[in-house]
Amino acid sequence: MSVVDLLVTIIVVTILVTIALGVVTYIAYKLRLARKPVEEGGVGPATRYFQLHEPPAAGSGPAADPA
Repeated sequence: MSVVDLLVTIIVVTILVTIALGVVTYIAYKLRLARKPVEEGGVGPATRYFQLHEPPAAGSGPAADPA
């Protein structure tokens, strides 16, 4: 086996291993996404630490009371 044949073999094996690792990584990523629990109740990740403040209705409060 000459040096050129050895280098070609090394390059081909490296390319095939890289493609195989890419496919395995993609499958692992998709499996991880499928296992992720679904968030319940919240509007989104912003409500994890903060509570949404709703202003009082227009007809209630001290400004609406003329007394």
